[in-house]
Amino acid sequence: MLLALTDHLHCTGDHAASWLVARADAAVRGWMVEGELGCPMCDVTRGIRGGVLSWDPAVAAQPVAPLLMTGPDDDSVIRLAALLALVEGSAPYVLCGDMGRYAVALGAVAAAPLVLLDSPDDSAAGLATIIRGAPRMPFADRSVRGIALDATHASAERVAYAVRVLAPGGRMVAGSDLALPSGIRELARDDRHWVGERVVDHSSVSAPVAIGRAPAAPRRGWNG
Repeated sequence: MLLALTDHLHCTGDHAASWLVARADAAVRGWMVEGELGCPMCDVTRGIRGGVLSWDPAVAAQPVAPLLMTGPDDDSVIRLAALLALVEGSAPYVLCGDMGRYAVALGAVAAAPLVLLDSPDDSAAGLATIIRGAPRMPFADRSVRGIALDATHASAERVAYAVRVLAPGGRMVAGSDLALPSGIRELARDDRHWVGERVVDHSSVSAPVAIGRAPAAPRRGWNG
C-alpha cells in the first residue's frame, strides 16, 4: 500500500469523518508491505499483509496468486486512460472490481496513484494499492481524481459514495446500462460505457457526444 495514500483514506465507520493513522512494520520505497491502519474515532484497526489492505478480514479472503486471464488489449487500455483523463499527480484513481485488471497497463501510461477495490487478484500489489472488503468508498470527500466502476460496485449506495469522494472535475466511468447519478455531468457514451465528470452545480448539464475509437498512441486524455 502506498504510504502517501493515507492522506486520502477515511474510516467507513458510523461516526464523524475521520482520517486513519498508519503504523508501518515493513516498508519499501514508500510502500507499506506490513502494518496496519487505525481509526482514532472507533479504534478499529485494519491490517496490511503483503501490501494488501484488508478492510474487513471476514469478507476479504481472495486469491493471492495471479489468475490465468487474458489482459486488456492496448486499445482498451488507452481508451480507459483517456476516459479517466489519467495524469500524474498525488490524487488517486480508483479501479473497482474487474476494472483492476487494467492497473498494470495503466501504470505504464502515467505515474498516477492507483487504488484497486476488490481486484480479481493481487498481481498488481507493489504497483497499485489493493483494498479488500470495504463496504463503500473509503476515501475523504472530494479526494479522488477518477473512478472506474464495474457491475459489482454499481449498487445505488456504492455509486452515491463514489460521487461523494470524487473531486470536482474528476471523471467517473461506468457501464452504459448504469443510470447517470446525481452530481455527475455526462461527457460522452457509447454502447459499452459512459464517462462523466463531478460537478458542484447538479443542474449543470451539457449534451453528450459519441465515444470514438481510442487513439493508437497514448495521450493525456480528454480535457473537456
